[in-house]
Amino acid sequence: MTQRTTNTILAEPDALGLAQSEVRDLQRTVVALRAELEQAQHDRQRQVQDALAAAHNETQQIRATVMSLRDALEQAHGERDIAVKAALTGAIAEIAQLRDTVTVLREELERLHAEHASLNQQQISAQRAEVQQLHDTIRALRLALESHAA
Repeated sequence: MTQRTTNTILAEPDALGLAQSEVRDLQRTVVALRAELEQAQHDRQRQVQDALAAAHNETQQIRATVMSLRDALEQAHGERDIAVKAALTGAIAEIAQLRDTVTVLREELERLHAEHASLNQQQISAQRAEVQQLHDTIRALRLALESHAA
């Protein structure tokens, strides 16, 4: 064999070994990339699940908050209605009391007017009687004077 053939034969197993080594490296790279890809997919799925769980929890919290606020609003409406009814009842009672007071004051005023009118009538009668008595006294004195002068 010639030197060249020997070198070619020797070179072929080295090339074959290098090729096989390169194939093994590529296979390891593929396996590593595949594992990395699967891990990335797994991580992404876990992140999606975590995001969904967080969104679900947030939704539940929002619903609980809405329910709490709705209950508080309904309670506030109820309390306001009770306060309005109490105020209305108080106002009605106050109006009734004021009407009663007005009635009592009106009756007292009418009584005072009647009393005043009666007193005025009595004074007028007393004054008329006094005037009549004075007229009678004047006539009697005039008669007595005329009878004394004659």
